[in-house]
Amino acid sequence: MRTSQVFTVIDSHTAGHPTRTVTAGIPPLRGHSVREQRDDFRAVHDGLRGLLLHEPRGHAAMAAAVPVPSREADQGLFFIFSYAYADMCGHATIGYIASLAAMGALPAGFEQNGMSIETPAGIVHVTGTFEAGRLTSVVLRNVPSYLASADVTVEAEGLGTVTCDIAYGGILYALVDANQIDLPFGIDHASRWCRAGMAIKEALNAASGHPQVSSVLFHQAIEGGARHLVILAGNKFDRSPCGTGTSARLAQLHARGELATGAPYRAENILGVPFTAKVAELARGSNGQPAVIPEVRGMAHISAFSTLVLEADDPLSAGFLPS
Repeated sequence: MRTSQVFTVIDSHTAGHPTRTVTAGIPPLRGHSVREQRDDFRAVHDGLRGLLLHEPRGHAAMAAAVPVPSREADQGLFFIFSYAYADMCGHATIGYIASLAAMGALPAGFEQNGMSIETPAGIVHVTGTFEAGRLTSVVLRNVPSYLASADVTVEAEGLGTVTCDIAYGGILYALVDANQIDLPFGIDHASRWCRAGMAIKEALNAASGHPQVSSVLFHQAIEGGARHLVILAGNKFDRSPCGTGTSARLAQLHARGELATGAPYRAENILGVPFTAKVAELARGSNGQPAVIPEVRGMAHISAFSTLVLEADDPLSAGFLPS
């Protein structure tokens, strides 16, 4: 076998959504900050995104966590997806920590003090809970999150009038009450929810007067919180309850006076697997707006330790991604 590139990875899933932590094979990246290193990867090495995450080695919903050096925190981490980049990803951060634990590579003192991680969105802090020395959950204190626009109304193709809030939790989300959409809220109808979410996203981003959104988070009330379904793209949805989406939801609820600081919130995915969350403290956003520090607790489970190989004569070196 004539190989031209080799990567070692650990695959995990956080409440159903995959994270591929890349432990070796990424070339050295230029830049002082994690954002600069991520941008260098995107500008110079974007072909590796397809190799690592597209078929035949990955799939449309695949996400990866790429550890890099940090001058500001204990570790740097950026996130790549089969179709895009994101400044922050909660489920992948949880997957990364679970992968470190599986390798026996959590930093010294993590069980007592946790660790800081620099992401393109800013510095987050992670801790864990342990039973008999085994990691049982990861607690993420995210970047300051805030409600950006309230009661935004759009005409979405095939749906009619839809009202949403726009909130930031590391990326910007349109938060939509699922009861506005005439569809059963379950995994069996995920493709139809993807189409509905994209209709809303396209209508919002074609309009002016509010921020552009990256994803649409549908929510439906349950006892103690809500069920979440985050639409990422036309054929992609977040299987997890979504860490950054949950952070945006906490910011929305707190700004509306519907969730007190420290009060518990249950964010459940449409598979019935929850994150638990709360507003840990108050803060200010990057523009000085009122914000909250969200705390999200979840767990990832390891699915594979793998070596990914590119043979020199592979005709699909960049992979492929059906639309």
